[in-house]
Amino acid sequence: MKVAIIGAGLAGLRCGQLLQAAGVDVSWFEKSRAVAGRMSAKRLWGGHVDLGAQYFTARDPAFIQQVRQWQQAGLVAPWLGKVYRYQDNRLAASPDSELRYVGLPAMHAPLRAGLSNETIHLNCCITSLSYNGHWQLMSKDDRHFSGFDQVVLAIPPAQAHALLGMDTDLQHRLPSQVLLPCHAVAMQLSQSIRHEAAAVFVRQGPLSWVARHSSKPGRLTEHEQWVLHFTAEFTAQHLEASAADLARIAAEQLSEMMAEPIQVQDSYHHRWLYASVDNSSRQVGLLRSQHRPCMVMGDWSFGGRVENAWLAGQAAAEELLHG
Repeated sequence: MKVAIIGAGLAGLRCGQLLQAAGVDVSWFEKSRAVAGRMSAKRLWGGHVDLGAQYFTARDPAFIQQVRQWQQAGLVAPWLGKVYRYQDNRLAASPDSELRYVGLPAMHAPLRAGLSNETIHLNCCITSLSYNGHWQLMSKDDRHFSGFDQVVLAIPPAQAHALLGMDTDLQHRLPSQVLLPCHAVAMQLSQSIRHEAAAVFVRQGPLSWVARHSSKPGRLTEHEQWVLHFTAEFTAQHLEASAADLARIAAEQLSEMMAEPIQVQDSYHHRWLYASVDNSSRQVGLLRSQHRPCMVMGDWSFGGRVENAWLAGQAAAEELLHG
């Protein structure tokens, strides 16, 4: 069997690696410069900065075992920084029993470890699919790939919808607007913030999350670094906001939250069009075509979170091998 996987985030990578282990011929097609999707990190200020997924938890027994293996290999570690909540103009400690893990030295570390690049096509945006006994793929730069028995779309539903014009039934079963946007701003400060908070769940204003990135294990930096996420509502209303304006708002909000002035040395902005899962949306699971050997899946299949991306990839591989 020859399988094409469109999307090399955690779900697509997990699916393909399990298929390869079973002897399947797998090729990945990724529109970005590197694998990892929303677990990718930007090379900034002499290191990597996590702009997407900030941490992950483990609850499913199979994923707990995977995390243990990553930890033994030195690819992940617990992030034990103090967590706070900001609400009603007040910063309060918000301790919990959740064990949060981060990749070392960046969130993408466990995804890229041991990965062979021979079958991964990077900077390869697939724009059309056709099926005539086998799948043919065409990229934005007019490259053609053919001879695939199965296609797995491990991408956001909106992107999958654009590729499935030949299968309106599968198109209609895709959830609409299940993934929400997010502006992310990373800032390097000239001076450290005195407050002890390593992370803050923000319950008011334009921000949803604030993290002292340099407090994560393995982040060896000369200057303090912070990552701030804007709410989906604010991002949707200001989707085309400039990097400068967002950095200014982020700095003002952080200063107000921590009740002290901050001096931003440098900043970086990234816009995620498809970031967090809408909690009001229903879980749809794996979506298989009734007419062609094609499947669509992702973390959104089971309600979001890093763990569910891994579980979606595992379920998709098991379905292809044994379903």
